[in-house]
Amino acid sequence: MLLFLGEHPEDTLYQRKLKDLHQRYSSVRKTRADGSCFYRALGFAYLESLLGKHQEILRFKDIVIQSKNELLTAGFEETSFRKYFDAFFSVVELAGSDGSLSGLLRTFNHQNRSDNTVQYLRLLASAFLKNRAEFFQPFIEEGMDVQDFCAQEVEPMAMECDHIQIIALAQALHIPLQVEYVDEMDTAINQHVFPEGASPSIYMLYKRAHYNILYKIQAAQH
Repeated sequence: MLLFLGEHPEDTLYQRKLKDLHQRYSSVRKTRADGSCFYRALGFAYLESLLGKHQEILRFKDIVIQSKNELLTAGFEETSFRKYFDAFFSVVELAGSDGSLSGLLRTFNHQNRSDNTVQYLRLLASAFLKNRAEFFQPFIEEGMDVQDFCAQEVEPMAMECDHIQIIALAQALHIPLQVEYVDEMDTAINQHVFPEGASPSIYMLYKRAHYNILYKIQAAQH
């Protein structure tokens, strides 16, 4: 079931937002609050959505293999990211060969394997941004270029993720997702689909600078 039921019991606005979530989502999976929650949540949620779907996993394997070219084009030496790529690819292979949720959970709860996977996703997001620096530069704060932004905000572990990283990673891995933004200052939940106009396959909740995984209520089959 959805969590956060006991939060802000006196806040009727928050309760209305929570009710809205309950109408559309059946449950939430909490992620580790370590600054890398978005990357970890994205990797886990998407691979979970592919479990048992052999052809889709094969398609995603090809996307992951091709993603190395993004890093090479951006100037990363393969020796600098090979370990992280191998870690991520091995998790994708596990999702195809093992096909179990328990196996995926064990992997993402293994500190070293999980962090190496996250590091590859960070490097891929960085490479995607660098390779399209002219396009993304206007979205970077004044006085900082894309190279500096990636070095300071994207590549290091534990740095929080913002819109620009989400856009980059969603496009780089062809993962359509929807984020539900619960901001205590807004009167309603804001939704954003990445990339715009896509049909999302995974869903996330963003609240208090933290991302958790949401599970959409499935329509009844007739």
